[in-house]
Amino acid sequence: MVVGAIWPCMSVVAEELSVELQVMPRVQQGRISPYIFGAGIDHKTNPLRAPKYPEKVLRDIGESGLRIARYPGGFVFNRNEHRGSWANFYWQDHIGQNPERQPTEVYDLDTFLQLCERFRIEPLMQINFVGETQASVQGYIEYLVGDGDVDGDGVNWAEKRQANGRIQPYKITYWQLGNEVHSFPQGFQENVAGAKEYAKALERLVPLVRKMSPGAKVLVPLINMQRPRSEMKLKPGAPDINFTTSHEFAVAFLENLNVDVDYFDWHFYPANGWNGKYDFLGTDDEWKHLYCWGTKFRECHEVINTLIKAKCKQQPPPQLIVGEWSADWTGGIFRQHENSFRGSLMRTMASAVFMSDQLLYMMQKSVPSENIHAAFWHTFSNDAQALFSIQTSREQGLAYKGKSTDEGYGYRMPIYWTFKLLSEQRGEFLVESRLQGNNSIDAPKTGLYFDPQHAFARVTHCASLSGDRLYIALLNKDARQTVETRIEIRDWPWKDSVELHEVRADSYLAENTIERPDTVTLADPQTLRVTQTGTLNYRLKPNSLVVLRFESARNE
Repeated sequence: MVVGAIWPCMSVVAEELSVELQVMPRVQQGRISPYIFGAGIDHKTNPLRAPKYPEKVLRDIGESGLRIARYPGGFVFNRNEHRGSWANFYWQDHIGQNPERQPTEVYDLDTFLQLCERFRIEPLMQINFVGETQASVQGYIEYLVGDGDVDGDGVNWAEKRQANGRIQPYKITYWQLGNEVHSFPQGFQENVAGAKEYAKALERLVPLVRKMSPGAKVLVPLINMQRPRSEMKLKPGAPDINFTTSHEFAVAFLENLNVDVDYFDWHFYPANGWNGKYDFLGTDDEWKHLYCWGTKFRECHEVINTLIKAKCKQQPPPQLIVGEWSADWTGGIFRQHENSFRGSLMRTMASAVFMSDQLLYMMQKSVPSENIHAAFWHTFSNDAQALFSIQTSREQGLAYKGKSTDEGYGYRMPIYWTFKLLSEQRGEFLVESRLQGNNSIDAPKTGLYFDPQHAFARVTHCASLSGDRLYIALLNKDARQTVETRIEIRDWPWKDSVELHEVRADSYLAENTIERPDTVTLADPQTLRVTQTGTLNYRLKPNSLVVLRFESARNE
């Protein structure tokens, strides 16, 4: 595997690092939700609409490991924008828009849903209840899942769907009401009055969705939070780099929510630059600024759980869906600054390491005893943090990299390979495991988000089981040092050969480009031979994600 630039040798020999991992395969924690492997597929700017090489794009989708897709996307329900603008989504503009049946023309509702059916991807459909009337919302649901005029308003949208070539209703379980509704252009004022108005609207809308779509699971926006330790901004008008929901709005909403919902929506975006300042660039601590956010994600998850437990009247409380998340979003927020994309590490191994860290955590938190059910990486293709790049046959409009086209076919990003690896090489059930050793890295002391006692784990992991196969995923976030890893598997005899799957690079700045599309990729499986019963010693390289697959020896 070709990798990026090799780091120069350190003048001082670093101490040897080691961790010990104990795995108890017979102690199962619960079934892992496959829906944490999700991504957003937007309706207008996505190059999926017009790829130059559609069969290659379809191959990439099929091989990606994508399990759930969110549609139509983020900031597309805007009360101040006219119908047909980029910032507003009216479903009536997205039916009958693909008469030539192009397989990826996702501007068209039917095409998007049939793309999901083709690759067994679960769709999550968002509802624009801010810009559209209730009659229009009813028509949207009826068009997708209705069998006749189910709302009795005299307009048979199911018949119009059939005229567009789809006879049977679509099978849709997940519905989201709006997006980031704490932001007034998309929803309500960010204060107590706005929160009450939002909660009141849900009393009308949630029963409507459940009546028209039996078995529906309803997701409602709750919170945008990604600040460490300081929780949410306390006042609606307080400045905040990450545009988070105010504490006032979140608390008032939970206290006034009187209708049962299935999930709360949480968005998480790191951002390491501000006003064009990227003091960490080129320093020895550069890589730490991105990986600190993995711990901050965990801290925010804990804060959200505490808030829901204290304020939500629904028991048991709704689970969480991480409706949007990404690696460093600096390049997206501050596109006008020359260094934004360099500061965001947008398409490098650093983003793949960050993604792996969060996915390993969410795998652990997706079992029934925990509360994360699904997660959507912000963009599937051609955005600042996209899984892969596509050359399109026409310009798509706004995209965070400027034009959403690339010279040449395009390429799969480092995050594509880590996403695919963890989605495919994992067990169904989380099993008990414990990691200990020299495993802490202090936060950089010159960063924008420095916390006096902040640190993050060097190695993270997840152990899971399917039948007679045990999967152990290991991630080394250290950009420079290897970690000796001693794995002990208790009360579960296994064969003396272990299959290894790996995504790694010699530098966290290694980047896939058109000229070198395979700088970072998923290596071919390797076989390790083990002689010591019950124990495996493995040297975990820097910037690496490894999945070790063990097979039970109980039938031998």
